[in-house]
Amino acid sequence: MKQVAISGSGGRLWAALLEQGRLVEWRSEQAETEPQAGCVYRGRVTDVLPGIQAAFVDIGQGKNAFLYVDDALPPFHGTEKRLINELVRVGETLLVQVSKEAAEGKAPKVTTRVSIPGRLLVYLPPEGRAVGTVENGLPVASVPAEPTARVSVSRKIADEAKRRKLRERAAGLLEDGEGVIVRTEAEHVDDEAVARELTFLRKRWREALASAAGRKTPCLICRDVGLIEAALRDFGAEDAEEIIVEETAAFQRVKELTEALYPDAADKIRRYQGREPLFERLGLVAQLDRALQRRIPLPSGVHLVFDRTEAMTVIDVNTGAFSGKGGQQREQAITAANLEAAREIARQLRLRDIGGIVLIDFVNMQEAANRERVLAALRAEAAKDTAPVAVLGMTALGLVELTRKRVRASLAERMTEPCPCCGGTGRVLSVDELERRLFDELGGLVRSQEAEAALIEVPARMYERLAADSPEGRPLHLYVLRADHLPPERYRILYAGRREEADRLYREKA
Repeated sequence: MKQVAISGSGGRLWAALLEQGRLVEWRSEQAETEPQAGCVYRGRVTDVLPGIQAAFVDIGQGKNAFLYVDDALPPFHGTEKRLINELVRVGETLLVQVSKEAAEGKAPKVTTRVSIPGRLLVYLPPEGRAVGTVENGLPVASVPAEPTARVSVSRKIADEAKRRKLRERAAGLLEDGEGVIVRTEAEHVDDEAVARELTFLRKRWREALASAAGRKTPCLICRDVGLIEAALRDFGAEDAEEIIVEETAAFQRVKELTEALYPDAADKIRRYQGREPLFERLGLVAQLDRALQRRIPLPSGVHLVFDRTEAMTVIDVNTGAFSGKGGQQREQAITAANLEAAREIARQLRLRDIGGIVLIDFVNMQEAANRERVLAALRAEAAKDTAPVAVLGMTALGLVELTRKRVRASLAERMTEPCPCCGGTGRVLSVDELERRLFDELGGLVRSQEAEAALIEVPARMYERLAADSPEGRPLHLYVLRADHLPPERYRILYAGRREEADRLYREKA
């Protein structure tokens, strides 16, 4: 059973996609100040770097956006190679769209190929099909757009006769300079539905362009659709068995959008009015918390371990509590556990919104046929992902390589922030090391100030260690206060000097 759940409680919007009651995708409304994927800006080129064939564009968001040479070419440009300094110049004004959000200190990535996505079509406006200066809010191309309308059809539609029919149908609806990508969902709808959506997307773009005509550069031209519309579009509202909505305003918006864009889904909407919050009722909060954990146990006893580095994500399929007998029985049991892990890994990548390079270390299998079964299961499950996933195969070391297109920040980046105690490493100094550093510092005070005693504040774990340790061997007499408010790897020396004064201060604070 496929469900879409949307909540507007607390003044924030949240959307979730569930399959058989399990969370597979999660969206949340982000701060409007952040450049989000799909946003279109009128920006100014601040730097052109021929050495890396890229440019930086000021879009008015504090951090300049990154424009690679391939993203500065118009769509349908063929195999022609161009240099970045032939396409853009410093000081030039460009119309750009965010293709990848900023993450982990990296700048947002932009493209000059503006696209306005719908359910059936992706509209490519003529203004977003070339690069060049902007005058009076409208682009003037230095690389001219194609003079005739261009149409691309989703690769998932394999039948060549259907592809040709869809291409001809879409081309007949376009105006000069426009382009369109026909999505898989358009295969089984009538011409009227396609024409209606194209008119809707074209109107949305022109209204946004007109509203920004008088603004100073850099400025925002338009945002991608709101979270509710994006969720209905990306989660496949018409394929869902149920759309559950919490909160009156969100319910009304869902109803309006489904009636206008997804009429077949209008009778699937259900208003949730239970006392318990919707996402608590569906068990989504617990599933989200689980998706933030490093270790994920599986029913077979195997568990997955997710480790994120700057370059890639590494996933280890650990035998954990798994036990199997020798010989063929063990090979079959390991293969079954790896198949279970492959399906869960694909779901976790989608739920956690992990992008980029991923390496998976499955439990070692002896037979090549079993390794192929696991790869096939991983590919089949990854095919359900709304983001493109390429399973590249297995390396000589037995590691499975895959890539997943990154558009948004990952779930962990959206829901968490670096730990102020450990600096985001996930680890803190051991008590032994913390104690060594404390006594080194106290020893220095004894030598420099001839201190007899010290009053210190320490976190709970260190307080327990000092209380259990013998005072012999310490460089001076210690008065120790437990400070639960201190981070786990911090301590404070409040006083070092005469023992009488240290004792008096200790009594005052104890």
